[in-house]
Amino acid sequence: TMLVCKGRHMIKIGAIGHIHLNNTFKKLYKRRVAKKLTELKKRHTDLVVFSSLANGADRLALHEAIKLNIDFTAVLPMDKKTYHADFNCNSKKEFDNLLKKAKDIIIMPHNHSFNRNIQYELAGYYISDNSDILLALWDGKYNNLKGGTSETVKYHLSQNKELWHLKVDRKSI
Repeated sequence: TMLVCKGRHMIKIGAIGHIHLNNTFKKLYKRRVAKKLTELKKRHTDLVVFSSLANGADRLALHEAIKLNIDFTAVLPMDKKTYHADFNCNSKKEFDNLLKKAKDIIIMPHNHSFNRNIQYELAGYYISDNSDILLALWDGKYNNLKGGTSETVKYHLSQNKELWHLKVDRKSI
């Protein structure tokens, strides 16, 4: 007879979401993300989060993971220097500090006709492909924006994978 042990194993969590979150609800979103990550940590020995380190939802989820001593892999849509152009001065500092804490850094390749939205799409697909659960801080609206949150959610669901959707309110910009 074969001995089968029911053990806890590594769970990979993709963290994605909107850049512009309504500040009124950020504390609530942090509590909900922390609660979900804590629940997962109780059930599984190892957790790792995959994140693109973008402003907003990505970093909100990542900061909660770091507080819980959960390792993360940075999935950059493009090389660091090019990606930096998407951030203001303070955001670049936060990005650099987070990048130093990453367990691994993965940079999406690009062809000669560089297109930012395609690079974001590649990063979203990579995060989905490498995650058991996708944690999406998303307003729930499909907008067909290439590389956007809704397209990554749609892709993830098409793979019949688990989605944890935290409905968020976007800040009007």
